Amino acid sequence: MIGALTAGKKAVTFGYKRYGIPGAIASGGIALAGYIAVRRALQAATDADEDSLGAAVDADTLEAAIDRGGLEAVTDVETLEAAIDRDQLRSNVDVDELRSSVGEDVDEFTDVE
Repeated sequence: MIGALTAGKKAVTFGYKRYGIPGAIASGGIALAGYIAVRRALQAATDADEDSLGAAVDADTLEAAIDRGGLEAVTDVETLEAAIDRDQLRSNVDVDELRSSVGEDVDEFTDVE
């Protein structure tokens, strides 16, 4: 969970410097939602525990992708390839399957009722 806190803090700082308090809330929330979506999908696709998930997901890469392309950037195959260190996981991951799972989680975060 340290990775999520670090990514969220950096995103909040970036948003605050750029857009003030509303920007801090928005960018921090979006970065955290993307990180959580990737971790959920990765945990469902593998038998990884919390420690190996934390080591496998690079929060900085996800944060940079979200800053460039919004929350939908975490569903991009290149982003997932760059953000996930497969050597840290106990089992192999199918990135296309992971992408669809992340897409479902992102849709869950962005659905407005």
